[in-house]
Amino acid sequence: MLHLGSTYLIVKNMEKSINFYEKLLRMKPTAKNFDRWVQFDFEGKCIALYSDEFDKRMIERGENLEQHYDDRYLRFYKERKINYGNNIVLNFWAEDLKKEHERIKRLNVGSVSEIMYLNISSPYYMFIVDDPDGNSIEITGDYKE
Repeated sequence: MLHLGSTYLIVKNMEKSINFYEKLLRMKPTAKNFDRWVQFDFEGKCIALYSDEFDKRMIERGENLEQHYDDRYLRFYKERKINYGNNIVLNFWAEDLKKEHERIKRLNVGSVSEIMYLNISSPYYMFIVDDPDGNSIEITGDYKE
């Protein structure tokens, strides 16, 4: 059996992403590991941001690599290709969807869809906001037209 450690997004610009998620979630990160890893904890769950740029800078400098990475990771790192955006969808629930939609639009942090209705296995309303890397965040909740 596997146990969930965390859910994290790979981001291009850590500072820009931290700013976006602080505004969206209305909280500061609860943990930070240099500019490589930032974590937001709430309600017994966690989402985190990982910046590949940290490893890229360390590897390009080539200083004390054996202290931080083994040969397998260095080979893996050189061969891998990261595709940013839409790799994962985070889903949040708001008590008042219309109020939350208006709040996020006022933040002016990126693309925010209209509130939409879906009825696949059960009816619900939602909207999508995109983070700085193009990852979709679905926000659902109580809504009255």
